Amino acid sequence: MFPIHSLRRVCFARGVLIKPGKRVLCVTGLWLMSLCSGMAGGEPNLLPNGTFAGKEPLKGWLTGFPDEAFYKDNAAYIKIAPSSETGGRRAIVMDLAAGIAGNQGGKIESVPVPVEPGGKYRIEVDCMTWDFSAKIHVEAWAADPHPEQKRTIFRRAPADGRPALMMCYRAQVPSPPDKAKTWSTAGREFTVPKSVVVAGQDEKPAFISVKAVAYGGTMAAGKSYFSNFRLVLVAPGEKVAKENAKP
Repeated sequence: MFPIHSLRRVCFARGVLIKPGKRVLCVTGLWLMSLCSGMAGGEPNLLPNGTFAGKEPLKGWLTGFPDEAFYKDNAAYIKIAPSSETGGRRAIVMDLAAGIAGNQGGKIESVPVPVEPGGKYRIEVDCMTWDFSAKIHVEAWAADPHPEQKRTIFRRAPADGRPALMMCYRAQVPSPPDKAKTWSTAGREFTVPKSVVVAGQDEKPAFISVKAVAYGGTMAAGKSYFSNFRLVLVAPGEKVAKENAKP
């Protein structure tokens, strides 16, 4: 049974309120499946659909980026991979046309989810890079004090109830092997800052997202595969602060 206190905590992180004393009667299959995929260490996966499950497998993911000139057509390269190419895994393939890998590459990003400032997190992504190389980033976002300015890769437009955002922190994951024909896992732990200076103002990180990029020193077409994105809260900010304060 999934502990109710853990479910309340992740619901709060997702902006869903479960009041004390109330029983949880149902959770959508897609959301519960995504939660369970990150629970090997007892903590839920905070990404809404890290396994690309359900009838809308790319729900919870960003594939097109209208405010980024090089990535306006990126969505055409992101597909659900045939199971015959992945050893039966549910995965996405970045199926890049000629000229893309050697220039901007292809990418996929999770929809930003609420983050706990000062919290310690772990990110893991399964990768089979095949024709290319890959990079995995985790990016934290704070409210942009200048929403009137041009939207770019570092400044996001308001969407789905989120305000205009500005990137305030990035953690890079050790890269998976280049041109690998077998699956491997890229991952690391990181601590989100409690506060950051954004455009001269102190702001708390409010959201976090995960990004995978496929690229290569070639102008040829090719593919890279990604599966099972997991983002878990290892320790809340208060616990991290107490540990750091120990002599």
